[in-house]
Amino acid sequence: MPFNQLNITLTPAQVAAIGSAIDALIANIPFAVNLTKTERTSLPNIADERLPFVEKVIDNYAPLNPALVSGFAGTSTEAATDLTLYRQLELPIGRLAGIIEIYKDTQQVAGSEAYTFSREFYDTAQRAAQNNVPGTDAIVDDLGQLFEGQGPQPPPLTP
Repeated sequence: MPFNQLNITLTPAQVAAIGSAIDALIANIPFAVNLTKTERTSLPNIADERLPFVEKVIDNYAPLNPALVSGFAGTSTEAATDLTLYRQLELPIGRLAGIIEIYKDTQQVAGSEAYTFSREFYDTAQRAAQNNVPGTDAIVDDLGQLFEGQGPQPPPLTP
């Protein structure tokens, strides 16, 4: 990947538009649920392999066999509503996942370019300090503190 591929920033209008779009997404699901980590893993999930089972029950068998609906898990109508919402959310979730991937990739490239520039600057400052260029020792000392404790460490001394 070439260095400095992006060299661009968002305009204030673009930042505001993105924020407004996110606000609109949130506002359109006022009933949204926020699960804990435990709830996310403990709740039964439709997942791809269970979706045909759920669809057969809710779309076919339960409406045709109301005597078999116990009521403990809700009504056929409530289950159909839940399945409809599940289906309605599939497309936006897929699109949002793609958007998040693009945003993260773009952020990673921007960060990589900024880091590559900064490392090259630091390396040049170190070479300049070795050649006694005035002012570069202060730069190297300041930036060097950010790397303390990184990289291979010598083994601890044993008494």
